[in-house]
Amino acid sequence: MTPEQDAFDIWSKAGSAGMEKYIKGSKEHGTQFWTAGAGWYAQNLRDEQLDLISYLHHLHQRIKLCQILAKMMAEEEVSLRDASILLSNLVSDNPPQPLPHQSND
Repeated sequence: MTPEQDAFDIWSKAGSAGMEKYIKGSKEHGTQFWTAGAGWYAQNLRDEQLDLISYLHHLHQRIKLCQILAKMMAEEEVSLRDASILLSNLVSDNPPQPLPHQSND
């Protein structure tokens, strides 16, 4: 692979994904995105950046856990079956779990 091929792969996928997300969001919200005021864009961008910090924090934690698991596997401290279950959960596409329902009992 060349840098040009890598760049094309990255930006063609990003462009396609961005267009799909934009069109889907426009249909879902029924809005003309380009008509908002600067303050609205600034507030939403700030909110997205704060979300990104949380996402990056948890992604970093998952990477650390994958590294620990790899070391445990190398040292045969965990079975391949258990390691595969743990690894599958760490890299899954599952969304965050809902908060547990708490009763007032």
